[in-house]
Amino acid sequence: MPNIFFGKPKGDVMEFDEHESEHLKVVKAQVGEKIDVTDGKGIIYKVIIRKISKKKSYGDIIEAHREESLPSKLVTLYIGSSSWDRLRLLVEKAVELGVDRIVIYKAEKSKRDYTKKRKKLELVIRDAAKQCKRTLFPFLNLVHSTKNLIEYLNEDVNILLDPKGQPIREMKFNPDMTVGIVVGPESGLTDEEKEMLSKRATLVSLGKRILRFETAALAALTIVSYETGRI
Repeated sequence: MPNIFFGKPKGDVMEFDEHESEHLKVVKAQVGEKIDVTDGKGIIYKVIIRKISKKKSYGDIIEAHREESLPSKLVTLYIGSSSWDRLRLLVEKAVELGVDRIVIYKAEKSKRDYTKKRKKLELVIRDAAKQCKRTLFPFLNLVHSTKNLIEYLNEDVNILLDPKGQPIREMKFNPDMTVGIVVGPESGLTDEEKEMLSKRATLVSLGKRILRFETAALAALTIVSYETGRI
């Protein structure tokens, strides 16, 4: 059973969409049962289920309190769009590791384009957040190209994961800075893209081994999340 559910509060009523209604059925939730619900904005609600149906379900809100607040300094993960299974895994684990914002961009070598798949990706984020009982969901942005990505790289520290970069242990991260972590798609970035991104980001290596893009991203995010107090 998921630790929390997701719903949209409307006055004293909590509304659950079709995706969440299916989850209520899967875990055999019952009318009259009290459950924990989040709106994805950091608030936890105590809700008594009133009705469960296929398309929409409803509950009565009996209590609410803020569980999480948006930190003043964000950590953003920039992901080159790749095959769905590997991208989904990366997004799920990034949510668990405390990332504040996820930006998925279409690189030159990307084989998939997710700019029209926002709802699908938001469901992955939602389910991952519920699983780890995270009430403040990460922001999601979808970018059409690496060139457009440059406009987003405004953090205090931006790193581009690359085997030829400087060791990550030489970098300094702390809770008082915004951090951007850029990883290319599974097929890698072109030399032109690396040159373009290096104007805003420092090339950083995770060691001698050549890691898969999702492994590299998660390793870097784990280090940054630890140094910035997210885990």
